[in-house]
Amino acid sequence: MKRGLLLCFFGLLLIQIGFGQSWRRVGDWGNDYKSIKWVNTNVGFIGGENILLKSIDGGLSWVELKLPMRLDVMDLSFFDEQNGILLSENGQIFKTINAGISWTSPSYPADLKLNKVLHVDENRLMISGENGLVLRSVNAGQSWTVSNLPTEAIINKIFFVDPELGYAVSSNAEIFKTLNTGESWEKYDSGFDVSLNSLYFINDTIGYAVGDQGAIIKTEDGALNWQFINSGIDTDLTDVVFNPSYPLIGVISGDGGTILRTTNAGLTFIEVNPRSDQDIESLSIRPNTNNVLGVASSGVVISSNNTGSSWSIRLSGTASDFRGVAFTTDMKGYVVGDDGLILLTSDGGNRFTDRSRPISLPFNSLFFNSANIGFISGDNGNIISTRNSGANWTTLNPGTNKNVNGLYFFDFNKGIAVGDQGLITITENQGVNWQTVSSGMANYNLKDVFFFNENDGVIIGEKGLVLISSNGGFDWEKVNIGSNADLKAIAILDEVTAIAVSTSSAVFKTRDKGLNWEPLQTGFNTPLSDIAFLDESVGFITGENGLIIRTFDGGDSWEKLETGTFQNFTGISFGDLNVGYVVGENGIFYQYTCQVPDVIPTIFGEDNICLSQQIYSIQDLGLDGEEYDWRVDGGSVIQGQGSSRVVVRWDTPGRNAVMVRGKNSCGNGETTALEVIVSEEPKQTTTIQGEGVVCVNTLEEYMVDSIPGTEYFWEATGGVVREGQGTSAITIEWTNLNEQRLTVSSINPCGQGPTTQKDIRVITIPDQPSVISGNVRVGFQEADYEITGEQDINYQWSIGSGGEIISGQGTPSIRVDWTTPGDHVVEVTPINACNQGPSRVLSVNVNLITSVAEEAEDENIEIFPSPSFGGDIHVALKGIAGVNYIGVYNAMGLKIKEVPTNEGQFVYFINNLPKGLHVLIIRTRTSEFKRKILVL
Repeated sequence: MKRGLLLCFFGLLLIQIGFGQSWRRVGDWGNDYKSIKWVNTNVGFIGGENILLKSIDGGLSWVELKLPMRLDVMDLSFFDEQNGILLSENGQIFKTINAGISWTSPSYPADLKLNKVLHVDENRLMISGENGLVLRSVNAGQSWTVSNLPTEAIINKIFFVDPELGYAVSSNAEIFKTLNTGESWEKYDSGFDVSLNSLYFINDTIGYAVGDQGAIIKTEDGALNWQFINSGIDTDLTDVVFNPSYPLIGVISGDGGTILRTTNAGLTFIEVNPRSDQDIESLSIRPNTNNVLGVASSGVVISSNNTGSSWSIRLSGTASDFRGVAFTTDMKGYVVGDDGLILLTSDGGNRFTDRSRPISLPFNSLFFNSANIGFISGDNGNIISTRNSGANWTTLNPGTNKNVNGLYFFDFNKGIAVGDQGLITITENQGVNWQTVSSGMANYNLKDVFFFNENDGVIIGEKGLVLISSNGGFDWEKVNIGSNADLKAIAILDEVTAIAVSTSSAVFKTRDKGLNWEPLQTGFNTPLSDIAFLDESVGFITGENGLIIRTFDGGDSWEKLETGTFQNFTGISFGDLNVGYVVGENGIFYQYTCQVPDVIPTIFGEDNICLSQQIYSIQDLGLDGEEYDWRVDGGSVIQGQGSSRVVVRWDTPGRNAVMVRGKNSCGNGETTALEVIVSEEPKQTTTIQGEGVVCVNTLEEYMVDSIPGTEYFWEATGGVVREGQGTSAITIEWTNLNEQRLTVSSINPCGQGPTTQKDIRVITIPDQPSVISGNVRVGFQEADYEITGEQDINYQWSIGSGGEIISGQGTPSIRVDWTTPGDHVVEVTPINACNQGPSRVLSVNVNLITSVAEEAEDENIEIFPSPSFGGDIHVALKGIAGVNYIGVYNAMGLKIKEVPTNEGQFVYFINNLPKGLHVLIIRTRTSEFKRKILVL
């Protein structure tokens, strides 16, 4: 028993491992279903809009089969599990003899409008169509012949009671009957004027037909006469079935989720809630059961286990085509699509919250900076943003009505959008304002944009267009990739590498930020739609017909992953390294789960070393299939790559790193890094930066250039290191005056380097300067003033408003140009790095008298009395001719007396002069004479 349980456990484990490494459908298909048929109690088929489903468990689960081509299934019929016929919307007929693994197209008349097919028996089949068309086959569908009915109406349904007896209904309310397997038909008038869409006979005489406007009719005489049954509704009815075991019970389907049920052979019908409002196209009862299933639009399959009395939803999808997906975590993501569709999920797609916008245009792309903040773009220039997970949307105005196909945002503020007709537009304020950038590519539709960093980016588009930018997207340059393939999407692998995919299956790779491109061979000739890379190695590509391929080597080789669908995928996104999502047409939604190795918590080893070989290790959990990928900056792994212990040879000094990540069949785990400082023999430090003249009892900072992994030993005479010892920057308190010394040497694991020295002069607040020497009585003239100077002192002089210091400011001596009479002060203040000391002052009198130069005694001019005690004087001039001016000025330079002059007069009297020292000025045409006058 224990052995059996153990085997069971390992079996389940293997199933989980296999399941965990594949893509699985989340939710149901959203295709419009047209037909459902059962072969037996367990095996059934559903056909519809580009889809064919099969169940082998009575409808509990369904798998998708590959169609012979991309087509809409109008109807299908299987005689048994192996042999079946499909009708396409375009009138094509396909046959399978191996349960849909492969299909052939038999010989049949071309250009026919066909709608229904059924097996009469194993070899005899019938197909109905427009204009009374009926095709017959007597060789299991290998060939077909035309057997038209006598009408121009559409034959909507054929039903056979036995291999010979059959009935048909038309869009003109006509009834047809055959007694020879359709070789000939007899026409009956139903007596109504609505289209009859389906019929069902419970025996050779009793039958029911349903049609538009709620029409229900019944015959009890093999179609000779028909009676009207009131349905109580005017909805178009689409199909009718009766329980073969209980022929009194019947079910009718119709548009808008209509289900009618009778339990009395049609005497009355009651309306039943089918749990859906979709148009129900077809009904089918599982053989030997009371289980009725109905198929409808939007991927709806309803089921009743009591022949229609109550119903449940077995399948239900989303009819919209999904166009893009972005997951911000392993569970939280966003999906966009047609008609303004926006869906939010927080549980990996099991449930969606509808955040759609009320528009009829599609959204094409989306970009989220965080779990809550994102941007969505679409046709007609639509760009919207949200800051609260789509609870509210802000419509942005990019200033264009061109379709916007791609978005990239550097941060919350700066982003770029690209679109049709060469559209490139940039925002730097969260999309409030946009600046259109000229691409010069108006004939190209741009599809996607991505940036390696804040400057270098790539735009791709139709007809092989690639543009690159090196300035953040403001200028673009076209590069040639050697192909006209319509590029669709791009993914960045690392700081220089990217891969682009196209709708023609071509794939291209750049290793230099888009400057050059090389084609990659995937081995699959299928149009591609999107691409996503988890790191520089592991990536996925999606395409049409359910294609997903994966690479583990950066695109050099690819493998196909089974998806179990043939729907077209349109977008892919990974929330983290373990969980990814793919979306596509008809609401298809897939999830990928594959557990990459957990992040490695710690790398053990030395992180501050000299150039050498070192051992680094991690804790090995011993997980099967897991190995370790080591990388080294500044050195190389010389032993142990792939294991939990490596030997590294360090080659380059500086700030380096050793990195490791786990690898398994799912991909690469997150990288763990250990920063390692690698040193060489220490050299002399750079020059010590800092003040060479400092104040006593102050704190000063000094520094040298810092080298990683190096310590610095500082010493100072006359000071104390208060902060930073061991680092490249210190703070010293200087405690002693006069000449001191600061030294530093570098120390690292390789040894100690030579010493660097800086001389320091420690000073204090300056003393009061010496006495100022210089003239204390001056006139309007230049004069010098001087003190005894000392080293490292700046002398700041001031003289008030008496004149101007014309030279020497800051030095021990100055020159002053005195211009204003009066008493003034010359002041000098000593200043050094510590502070300013006490000032020294000198009082100076400035006047005009002092400025008059003493002239040699001139016997030709006599002034008496001198001095004058009353203010009256007379002036005698001997031999001075041509006197034209005589004036007296006081010490302030103001004229106080002017004496008129006369030709030939040589003696002048001047009276009433005020007391004081004055200047007498005598002028001739050629000379000027000045004499001082003292009045007491």
